[in-house]
Amino acid sequence: MKRFLSIMTLVALVLALGACASKPEPPPPGPAIESKATFEVLQHAGTVLGVTNAPGWTVASLEGPKAIERLEGFSGKYVVVVDTTGANLEGTKLAASRLTADTEIARFLSIRVQDTFAGAQVGDKDTLETYFERVVKSVSDARFSGFRKESEWWIQLRWYKPDAKKTWDRDEYRVMQLWTIDKAVLDEQLRKILDRAGEEEPKTEEKERAIELAKDAFSKDF
Repeated sequence: MKRFLSIMTLVALVLALGACASKPEPPPPGPAIESKATFEVLQHAGTVLGVTNAPGWTVASLEGPKAIERLEGFSGKYVVVVDTTGANLEGTKLAASRLTADTEIARFLSIRVQDTFAGAQVGDKDTLETYFERVVKSVSDARFSGFRKESEWWIQLRWYKPDAKKTWDRDEYRVMQLWTIDKAVLDEQLRKILDRAGEEEPKTEEKERAIELAKDAFSKDF
């Protein structure tokens, strides 16, 4: 009887080992955090100097330029953050040093213009499709005067997946350049682009009315 039980135990053990061998173990889970934040700042340019917190604009920039413009000290200004992302600090700094500020500013502004038009309440947007495209292209090709580099900073971020435990996703470095311009100065340059684009559209009453609505919506939402 004891021999029979020993054989059965051995068979069960062999089967269990076979099952383990045929089914690979899942990778170990990444570190988790209970916070509701989707990221945290691990270190930044001021860390070695004993500065605890990175400048407020660096974190606000992750929500977009308008988040920075709502901060104290940015009233009456438009903001563009030219940022470079990478896996290591020195490589990211090198990539950032190779950027051409004027080109990057125009690119970021063209994205903002496109987003503004996408959210504008102007009725039938199909009527304005070529006008929108012309404006966006003109902005991306333009060189804007009046921008000033206010600051440059780097931060290391740890991102978490959007799950209940906020499981680790990735770490990254960002080198950020903060550029600002007085709203009145940029508004005037954008107005000229909007006007020139409108002059190239077919001269119909419906088209001209739609363009004026688009300009009005643009000035309020940009």
